Amino acid sequence: MKKSVTGLAVLFSLLITVIVVRTFLYTDSETSQDGFPAVDVALDETSVVSRLSQAIQFSTISHGGKPFDAEAFAAFNHFLRESFPKVYSQLKVQQINDYSLLMEWQGKDDKLQPILLMSHMDVVPVIPGTEDSWTWPPFDGKVADGYIWGRGTVDDKSGVLGILKATEKLLAEGYQPERSVFLAFGHDEEIGGQKGAVTIASLLQKRGLFFEYVLDEGGVVTKGVVPGIEGLVAVIGPGEKGYLSLKLTAKGGGGHSSQPPSETAIGRLAKALSRLEEEPFPINLQYTADFIQQLGPEVPFVQRMLFANRWLFEPFADGLVPDVPALMAGMRTTTAPTMISGSVKDNVLPLNPSAVVNFRILPGETMETVTARVKEVIDDDSITLEHYGFGGNPSRVSPTDSFGYQQLEGSIHEVIADPSLRIAPRIVIAATDARHFDALTDNSYRFMGVTLGPKELKGIHGTDERVSVESYLQAVKIYYQLIRNSTGQS
Repeated sequence: MKKSVTGLAVLFSLLITVIVVRTFLYTDSETSQDGFPAVDVALDETSVVSRLSQAIQFSTISHGGKPFDAEAFAAFNHFLRESFPKVYSQLKVQQINDYSLLMEWQGKDDKLQPILLMSHMDVVPVIPGTEDSWTWPPFDGKVADGYIWGRGTVDDKSGVLGILKATEKLLAEGYQPERSVFLAFGHDEEIGGQKGAVTIASLLQKRGLFFEYVLDEGGVVTKGVVPGIEGLVAVIGPGEKGYLSLKLTAKGGGGHSSQPPSETAIGRLAKALSRLEEEPFPINLQYTADFIQQLGPEVPFVQRMLFANRWLFEPFADGLVPDVPALMAGMRTTTAPTMISGSVKDNVLPLNPSAVVNFRILPGETMETVTARVKEVIDDDSITLEHYGFGGNPSRVSPTDSFGYQQLEGSIHEVIADPSLRIAPRIVIAATDARHFDALTDNSYRFMGVTLGPKELKGIHGTDERVSVESYLQAVKIYYQLIRNSTGQS
């Protein structure tokens, strides 16, 4: 008996030792500023800020189901042509489906694979009834209090204007890239990208092009966002979650409310929604583990211990990981009921009440596996499922040791030059146009060089969207440095 107890104690001690050692070794010191000299990119700051301010004043809204404002998009296209004359005169520029843009800057060495930088011109609508809640009108492009205010300042006209300004500056300096540079700007990203990015990707594929890397929106530099980290964290997205909305309909309802059945159609629908929330998709620590590892010793010990020893703790992750929405979004396929409809009158039982549930699909799952699991969890044949709106599977997850990732990482360090800066990969939880280009590259990344805090992040698709002047200038400089680093002589 004593030998058994002693043996168990030894095994337990060894287990604790392994856990602790793996936790302390679970870091990557290569993300420091060392080896990346600071660069100074001179900009005409007043002009750069003014251009973005003007861009916000074009209400290039993607409504989805509502009339398309062709005049606004045509005017915005004209504005870009007038604002960046060297880009339009020296690059090959194609208009795709009237409003999207594909630009080609021919490199000197055809043997080198080109790069592709992307953003989108369209913005989401302002939520009706919230207009008066904005500090400044959403389409005024007001510059005040150190910020540029308005819909699209972050998502994603800062990307469009930032890439074009960086390119315009390089052209003005007489720069000649070794490898070709492609620029793509879609006009319908917010509603799926079918006429913009999807068409552009198809054209490029027909030309037989394959890119060294593709860069789109997605990750940002965060400040005060990552728990336990006081410094800056630049988050690069090597992949993105998939998107699926399912419409759940409870059949067999109807009748007068004075004579309700023991179980109403709405009751069955409510039970189905409740089951989905009570049985969330399982946690997968894989894609957050790399993020935690890159942040190193600044991450609280308990979190590092969990991710460093996934082999032991992952089966118990549901009880160990804090139920924080921002954290969970990167660890599981999320379930979010977003729309519900019932009766048209308070004394009438609805015939076929329905609800729409949105799923953001973690890599490793597909639209098919999610749908199958939803059917299993609901376990009610009287409730039908159908796809609602556009959807797509998760993107491929790109490597973080590629040429493109290294050039992006280096460019961020060179421009920001802050010893506290950490750079880490994390799956992007929203959909971007980059997913349409998976067949055109092995290396697809999502990053726009603005710095955002908690308040600025809330403005994306919400009220008071804004970007600080300093942050936007930083983004332009990162695009500039990235093009130079990626296309200069090796």
